[in-house]
Amino acid sequence: MIENYYLRLLSFRSQSTRFWEFTSRYLLISILLTFFMSAPLQAQTNISGKPGLIYIPSARMTEDGAFQFGYHYNPIKYGFRFNRQNSEGIYFANLTILPRLEININLLRINNELKKGQKGIGDRQLDIKYLLLKETAKRPSVAVVLSAPFGIDNSLSTNAVMASKTLRLGGNLYAELTAGFGSPVYIKRDESEKSNYDIFENLEIVSKKKLGYRYLSGPFGGFNLRLDNKVGLMAEWDSQHFNTGLYATLFRRWTVQAAILNFDQVTFGTSYAVNMITLPKRLRAHQNAERHTPTSLEKRTKLLNNFENLSIDTTSGKIAYEQRIYRNPYVGMFEVQTALPDSGVTELVPMFQGVPIGAYRMGKRISYRALAKDEKEARGFLQKRYKLDFWLQPVFAANFGYREKTLQSNTSVLLQTQLYLWKGMALNAGLLLPITNDMDDRPKIVRPAPIFLNQFLSLGKHFVSASAGYFYNDQYGVNLQYRHHDLSGPWSFGIESGLTGLYYYTRKGIYYEKMDHLLLVADAAYRLPRPELTLKLSGGRYLAGDEGGRFDLIRQFTNVEVGLYVMKTNNGTTAGFNFAVPIPPGKIAQGKKVRLRTTDEFRWEYSYTRGFRIGERYRTGYQLDQKLRQYHINYLNRQRP
Repeated sequence: MIENYYLRLLSFRSQSTRFWEFTSRYLLISILLTFFMSAPLQAQTNISGKPGLIYIPSARMTEDGAFQFGYHYNPIKYGFRFNRQNSEGIYFANLTILPRLEININLLRINNELKKGQKGIGDRQLDIKYLLLKETAKRPSVAVVLSAPFGIDNSLSTNAVMASKTLRLGGNLYAELTAGFGSPVYIKRDESEKSNYDIFENLEIVSKKKLGYRYLSGPFGGFNLRLDNKVGLMAEWDSQHFNTGLYATLFRRWTVQAAILNFDQVTFGTSYAVNMITLPKRLRAHQNAERHTPTSLEKRTKLLNNFENLSIDTTSGKIAYEQRIYRNPYVGMFEVQTALPDSGVTELVPMFQGVPIGAYRMGKRISYRALAKDEKEARGFLQKRYKLDFWLQPVFAANFGYREKTLQSNTSVLLQTQLYLWKGMALNAGLLLPITNDMDDRPKIVRPAPIFLNQFLSLGKHFVSASAGYFYNDQYGVNLQYRHHDLSGPWSFGIESGLTGLYYYTRKGIYYEKMDHLLLVADAAYRLPRPELTLKLSGGRYLAGDEGGRFDLIRQFTNVEVGLYVMKTNNGTTAGFNFAVPIPPGKIAQGKKVRLRTTDEFRWEYSYTRGFRIGERYRTGYQLDQKLRQYHINYLNRQRP
């Protein structure tokens, strides 16, 4: 049997396990490096990771795209979940996803559990903060923060309104004053994680008097006496106790802080801050250098090696090219201009799988037009115009929340490649090297990565993606996507259909089930001109046969995309978030004919509920809407100097 022979041929896993475990850790950790390479900002945070003092939040306005993540330790006597029984660790991430609007995700985990299963994954909480009024010379800033009501154990529930005012005391010395009021009640879900299929069921209003620690219940206030944004002295009344503390910001991004709660016990924490809108340092340096000094011939030659299927039409003034290194198409546009400064070209034509996306005129503002039929050159066998391109891609699936097993994960590294057969047609193949799997009892064996054919078509404002083969998420079959998208306009519409069946690899070959899973989903999306925000409404029949709808809010930053969603089908109601990031360093080794790199994009989605198969989908190589919005002129123009 061919599959058996193929699997036996790849049985070198035992010799390579250490290498691939190291590689997977590097790839996953490098996601954080994507954030590290962004611009810095001040990041002093309160206990749950919001801008604030020690326990209390403030109404301080944060920059659009500001992102902070970190950890805080909360001592045993002031524990939120099991007061006077366990100390706690609070992990958090805080993102200013829109001007005035912050999203905070925090995870409260108890330390030294007294009873097995008591700890679980921890208390997962989503908070939303909105700045009602900006600070002026005569007026404080005013903000409101609300905790999402669907948490089962939200012992750190934050429902409050607050005002903050910054006063300059002289020189670089400032005083930031904050006062507010926290709600004495909160919304709780009387639910178990094992029947958590509808996030809006069994809601009830509960008094915080029933909690072991009444966090932000009543009036609170405090001050931050700071020297620039480098060091500060904090004092506050958190509605229950008086707390004092210090913080310092190191290397402009990293903040460390410590405080004494009620003159009794110590809390401490750390956070790291970046801005997701600012261009990467490397690209900023290139753009600044271009204004003053021409790029050397050696550097231009090196940049040209990043591109494939490159052609220059001096008659029409167009350069057509394809680049597969960068997730952000603007980087490729800038580099091709830098590499060919005297070509007399007025338009750039980026391609995907040998198919032109459109023509972009690179003036002070970028403009876009769809190509006419006679402008699209037909080519035969394409691979000779491309490198042998190999890339490493992490794959991570997880279930969170079971008390018996707090994290069930399936982690692998794919070594993938593409063979371009003709215009728009690509054969995707590779190897899958497993790292961990405690989600099911399938064997951890080296096996083929998803293998499938994909045909991409671009017909003016109409785009098609047709795939057949073995896909991700253990589905094989056929998939067809269509999208109407004007890359200079706000609206786009799409439909996706597929017929698939379950497959997976065993030690003896491939296990198949009948192709009887019908997927049929339609959507409409509207893009706001500023900021890069897309509102998307979709609905239809999903992989498990459930029917329903989903609403997505998607924000494009310079190199990162972040989305929030809520979904309801016959199987239940859930909410969550997703993100897409490039994996550094990009190029690992590159010659004229062969290249090894990390993947240009890693996508991951989190759902608050798990195990109920709510709106499940499988993944082919890409989704049309995700791919095309990277080429929208609003997104590209935001990055112009």
